[in-house]
Amino acid sequence: MATFEPSKFTILVVEDNNLSRKALIGMLFKSGYENILSAPDGRSAIEKIEHNHIDLIITDINMPHINGLELIKSVRMGQTKAVPETSVIAVTALSDTETISTCMRFEIDAFLPKPITVKDAREQIEQAVTGHTELYQQHLYNDVDTELNSGNETDTLAKPIPDASQITTLQNLYELQAGMTLVGDIFANNGGCLLKAGTLLDNRLVKRLRELSSIIDDHPIQVHLEESQAEEA
Repeated sequence: MATFEPSKFTILVVEDNNLSRKALIGMLFKSGYENILSAPDGRSAIEKIEHNHIDLIITDINMPHINGLELIKSVRMGQTKAVPETSVIAVTALSDTETISTCMRFEIDAFLPKPITVKDAREQIEQAVTGHTELYQQHLYNDVDTELNSGNETDTLAKPIPDASQITTLQNLYELQAGMTLVGDIFANNGGCLLKAGTLLDNRLVKRLRELSSIIDDHPIQVHLEESQAEEA
């Protein structure tokens, strides 16, 4: 097994709070990362991206000029010089389910919950820069709303799912697999909707849901199976 070498990767830290930005950069240096760039907002981050190869973007969300969601959308849609598959970690509070839901629609690589700990940072960053890079939902990115605190009400009604004979009930998140389609919404414990009914799960979404298991409402989950999955079940 190859040894992980942090010094090989260039990380861009985007955070408008000066103390928080310096603290995260300090954590990265202590973890062996040497090539670290920083920016106080999304606009400055895009300028950094224009002139540097970036392996990972760690971004706060609530920032002036261009917020973190707008930055992520720009990268994912190929509107910057970074490749759309560039690894992205969102720094956010786990209670902010609207932001978490939006980040999941952009297929980010990990969440770094506030307050950030050295242990969480090391684990999430290593997984992000060495993990799966394929994107599955590019055709949906353009329609994702990046306005913060939009306050839009969530439609909790499930979208029609074809062939009810291929609907199955799962007892927990760890039974979810790529290729399954949600029959009902998945909610956080605070009532916020994380994923809507009709969402086709891919490997990234399944992994994010498992990582967020501590904040997800613990109820059985109904999914629609593809024909091949139904036969295996």
